[in-house]
Amino acid sequence: MDKNIEQLTQTCLEALLIANNVLNTLGNKGRDEVHDEHVVDISTKGDMAASDALIKFFKEQNIPAILYSEESGRIELSKNPKYTITFDDIDGTDNYHRGKGMLPYCTVVTIFDSPNPSFENALISGVIEHNSKMTWHAIRGNGCYLNGELVKTSERRNLDRRALVIIDHYASSDDISNLVKVYPESWVKDFGSAALHLAGVSSGLFDAYISPSQKAHELGAGYLLIKEAGGFLSDKKGNKLDNLKYDFDAKYSIVAASTKELGEILLSKIN
Repeated sequence: MDKNIEQLTQTCLEALLIANNVLNTLGNKGRDEVHDEHVVDISTKGDMAASDALIKFFKEQNIPAILYSEESGRIELSKNPKYTITFDDIDGTDNYHRGKGMLPYCTVVTIFDSPNPSFENALISGVIEHNSKMTWHAIRGNGCYLNGELVKTSERRNLDRRALVIIDHYASSDDISNLVKVYPESWVKDFGSAALHLAGVSSGLFDAYISPSQKAHELGAGYLLIKEAGGFLSDKKGNKLDNLKYDFDAKYSIVAASTKELGEILLSKIN
């Protein structure tokens, strides 16, 4: 593996551990909600502290990059950026806020090898679930890993009552009535963390994930994890995301699945 990619991979994984350490150090105090005119969604002291720690860490790495975070927006780390680094300090903040250490919540990091990336420019991505400390990462052309071990999707091809499908309705203003068609033919759940849902599809924890309004914060990482694990990911019309411009502030309607066959079945149900 290219030495630079090795270094960037270690940077991604170290960032995940830094967020985990910050949240563990804060303990229950980190779960206190923060009320600010700039906060449009739920935020906590933990979100703010993890965001500050990750911004400081990435600045110290001297990577020629543009940095995007949910809490702080766009930050230029270099006048001549070669990379884009995005992170979500806590995905599943409500789970973190009220979950009593039981509900899942994650930190997500993605590194793109372009200052104006499309999804196909995702080079390295990582997700950590903080309660379990389970860590996923993917390297473009080099596979998807869970706790350092190479993983694949479940490879499920059929939609039946043994298929575990995650459906996320959160914050969607779209018509979601067609999603009801999936329920009688599968086992539907929602764990409240998109990063976990996407990472779970990549490693066989879940068979599929449908979101009518998926934030880019987690989708960049999920795109690479699922692609490197041999899975399927498209928009709601079945179009691949590869050449689609990555917009940190955008939301995308997506279907992720363990296989193309299962993905196409789900698309036929919701369209």
